[in-house]
Amino acid sequence: MGEGDGQRFDVDINVAYADENRNHVLLDEWRRQAGEIVPPPPLRLPRHGEGSYAVRIRRTMLHDLVVEDQYSDAVAGSTGGTDGHLGDRVVSHFTLGGQWLFRSARRTAAVGRGSAYIRRNDEPWDFEVSRGTRALMLHIPIEEVRLRSGREAEPVQQDSPAARLLLAHLRACIEIGDVVGITARNATLELFRGVLADHVIDDEPMYAALVRAARQCIDERLLTDPDLHPASIAGLLHVSLRTLHRAFAAEETSVMGYVRERRLALVDRELASTSWTVSELAARWHFSDESHLIRAFRQRFGETPAGRRARSRRAGS
Repeated sequence: MGEGDGQRFDVDINVAYADENRNHVLLDEWRRQAGEIVPPPPLRLPRHGEGSYAVRIRRTMLHDLVVEDQYSDAVAGSTGGTDGHLGDRVVSHFTLGGQWLFRSARRTAAVGRGSAYIRRNDEPWDFEVSRGTRALMLHIPIEEVRLRSGREAEPVQQDSPAARLLLAHLRACIEIGDVVGITARNATLELFRGVLADHVIDDEPMYAALVRAARQCIDERLLTDPDLHPASIAGLLHVSLRTLHRAFAAEETSVMGYVRERRLALVDRELASTSWTVSELAARWHFSDESHLIRAFRQRFGETPAGRRARSRRAGS
């Protein structure tokens, strides 16, 4: 999320640390840019004679879940409480660089690179952020999450298999944006609960969430990739190829079987909606040649692409 990378941010602010009105300028500009989409917490900028504070946030909605890719320089603030910033949610901070420092009435936690902190936001918290801190944040309604009894927060290491899978999934959601569907929302919840339960990805309870994450990745990012194959999908999801195949073992189709099904469905749709030839559709959806597409299409739909197109045109006339 560096400068000049061409990405669109919901919040993108620079404020001089030496500005006497720096806190008011920051909050006013935040509200002007994001309104209620990304509500600002009460923030306090340190006073320095030179330099400026920068904050950049990209936000994606997964129905009632929120994912944020956030960069911040040195700042302090407060959040939480049932009437406070973000209300009664569970907020997870997956720190990719820099450091957060959290304080509540009962605990203090430093959360640096490679660590994560999952906390109930219905409790009041003070926080400090070091310069150059980057994090992925996940906000979940509190009724969807059960922390351990008596715990207001949980520390998590990002190098566990379950956490790596969740992070890969969150990055995909940020890249895709708000077009993701309810399947992505439900997969996010299952993956998050797997992190809390400290599942390893080879545990069977995680397979259903892994399959959903893989299908989302295939559907929304990779169908147009000519080099799409199980190893590339496993790499994006930070799991082994063996684990990916094991997750699909209980499904009606394999990883590449699912890819072929989705591509054939798109061919079927475009036979009716475009004038592309069968050869062009074969190249567009990465079948080895026209005859390969015809064989696969006949096996799937019981007729050739040409017959399907002719029948579709007769039905529409």
